[in-house]
Amino acid sequence: MGKVKNQHYVPHSYLKYFANKKEQVWVYDKQTDKKFISNIDSVASERYFYDVHFDQILDSLLKIDSISDDDKEELKRILDETDYSSSEEAKKSMEQSIESFFSQKVEGNFKKFLDNIRSRYTMRPSPLFSQAFTNEERAHLSVLLGFQIVRSKEFRESYFEMKESMTQSIVDMVASSYDENYEKGSIVFRPRLESKPLEHANLIQSEFPFKIAEALSSHYWFVGINQTELPFYTSDNPIVKYAHKEDSFGGMGFGYASPGIEVAFPLSNKLILVLAEKSVHRHYKDLDKLYVPFTDRENIIYYNSLQVIQSNRQVYCHDNNFKLVEKFKKRDGSLARKKVKLEPVSLGDIKIK
Repeated sequence: MGKVKNQHYVPHSYLKYFANKKEQVWVYDKQTDKKFISNIDSVASERYFYDVHFDQILDSLLKIDSISDDDKEELKRILDETDYSSSEEAKKSMEQSIESFFSQKVEGNFKKFLDNIRSRYTMRPSPLFSQAFTNEERAHLSVLLGFQIVRSKEFRESYFEMKESMTQSIVDMVASSYDENYEKGSIVFRPRLESKPLEHANLIQSEFPFKIAEALSSHYWFVGINQTELPFYTSDNPIVKYAHKEDSFGGMGFGYASPGIEVAFPLSNKLILVLAEKSVHRHYKDLDKLYVPFTDRENIIYYNSLQVIQSNRQVYCHDNNFKLVEKFKKRDGSLARKKVKLEPVSLGDIKIK
């Protein structure tokens, strides 16, 4: 069986709920500033996005201190003596292990639990304020949402940009302590990174998605029903968030467990899953697990704005309705993504960039 070339970081089965009968969605591309219609096979995906070259996997294994030198030599000997055809199949399996994990272990369950929410809404004569999901389904969905967050291209790019920015901040801080005339950025340091797909794969397979899931599961959850004429947008980074409370440093707390955080995930052009941290959003207590009507256009505009701002590159819509995008462009100019950087934070006499 051949390799999977076009690898989605947002599932095809999810995008179908924003598509027409021909499985096409309208796309706004922030980088090119173009609008066009596209088949969902061609969006939120990239060639070999999750693939890790076999040599990088082997090199990573050989660097693990807990593996003895004898075992490392034995591993290399086995690989050298392996039949070529079976060796190539084994290499392909290892190189595409993350793609296989998502397609075989994650996406089917994700579709099942999201379809349960959608079908209950459509099948009930009066779904408003009825139960949208069970506590057990919420527990499963928390994990699946954690994987969706971590698998995205936006997560990968933000992670490495933040890592680079943190390293540069440390270099600037140390250099400034030795030279009071040092100008930040005079010494440029780039961290030595392994293959980005390899490090991304390690994060996906770590406890990190489960830590996110733990935070998400602790919030109030409800499903908003869009009763306006405006459709919900989605994007290549569909799980978005908004901070409603400052953290202890005077900034906004954007962590998934931060007090006041709100997380939103459109399920179709008419349904959206909303998660709200409990200590600040106590007023949502009675709405937990329910279908809730959204009759105010401003609610739809608010959630669509988060998709426009937090998407990596592309925003998707069932219709050619990007008036909100035009308003953002008029206000901000280009909507093209900017690199993530640490902002200066004042801590008395200490400044951390």
